[in-house]
Amino acid sequence: MVKGIRRYYELTKHVSNPGEYYFHKGERRKRDLVFQTRPHAIRLEVPLRLYILFKEIFMEDVYGIQELVASLPPRPKIIDIGANAGFFNFILLSKTGQADILAFEPIPANVMRFQYVLDQNPWLKPYIRLEAKAVTGQPIPVLTLYAEEGDVNQTVASVFADFHENNTRQIEVPSLSLTEVLEDESSVDLLKLDCEGSEYDILYHTDPLLIRRIGRILAEIHDLDEDRRNVREMSRFLQEAGFRVQYEWLQPQCYMLAAVRE
Repeated sequence: MVKGIRRYYELTKHVSNPGEYYFHKGERRKRDLVFQTRPHAIRLEVPLRLYILFKEIFMEDVYGIQELVASLPPRPKIIDIGANAGFFNFILLSKTGQADILAFEPIPANVMRFQYVLDQNPWLKPYIRLEAKAVTGQPIPVLTLYAEEGDVNQTVASVFADFHENNTRQIEVPSLSLTEVLEDESSVDLLKLDCEGSEYDILYHTDPLLIRRIGRILAEIHDLDEDRRNVREMSRFLQEAGFRVQYEWLQPQCYMLAAVRE
């Protein structure tokens, strides 16, 4: 993860107008900052509630995007669980120019923001299929989530009521299992997960034989207990499924895990 002043240099790798951040970030409470990605141009408006998420992906480089793209085929097949407003998909497509992405996001306001960027950049639409659904491990048609109040962009909605103190609203969203998703795919180049604690249900309750169809996994892993829901046990599970695993600390009780099928 990139820290300190290096984040400003990192931004210049990913957007053609970094001055929008350097000179106008103080205006972010008055208007959405607007960036254009490079080398493939995507117009990306960043609302205040997604400002931190933008910094994580475009400045702190939590996904190691340059190294990731170099490891993938020219038109990778990607499943994104917890796509939020699509920033990960947009930075990746800004580098590759093409991909086959199946993106899942259950929060309506995030879906609307994601779709807005697609509408603003029509060239992206052949490469992204956006599903307004959650993904689970155990099959369940409707999932209960705990989210912040109001129809606003969210980054901490979770199946756990106590995951974040601001999650005081309960909502129900359509869902399908990762098993159902993978049964339709002979192979997947990358599975990306950012689902606020649901990563354990999703991966632990999916047949390891199906998980072996995945070439690479990038997942935000939250330490929830000392039993099975922690990064050490997730690493062990994926190693037993045939992956080489490494992870790094992001913030308290949260890690970025990278797994590559051997």
